[in-house]
Amino acid sequence: MDIHQTCKRYIIQSISAVVVLSLLVLVVMNLWQLNLLAALLTSALFVLIVDVATALLWRWIATKHSNLLTSFFTGVSGFRFLLALAVMGVWYAVSEREMMLHFFVIFLVFYMVSLIHHSVFFSRVSNRS
Repeated sequence: MDIHQTCKRYIIQSISAVVVLSLLVLVVMNLWQLNLLAALLTSALFVLIVDVATALLWRWIATKHSNLLTSFFTGVSGFRFLLALAVMGVWYAVSEREMMLHFFVIFLVFYMVSLIHHSVFFSRVSNRS
């Protein structure tokens, strides 16, 4: 297994998923005349930053400390969840009630797609090695 190629593939798939989800949100925005741009940007940036950081950290651990990979997967899942709670908490504190609901729906869709992608991708990678 080529670790660098696998890392690159994970990042490309994550970016592709964010682009597709963003386009879907833009279609919804146009159909229902909603202002969801802040929620879209926050959700997309969250997923991109977390997924790219996860991929780069995975690459480093896989090349230098492969015996720590199981701990890495557990730690990443917990960190992603706590970071998502923090982002939602900040949004809850600074937004209006109507915008809050829209944000939570969009953010949770992005979060769940990212979580599913992470789980499926790395379970396949782990089964190959």
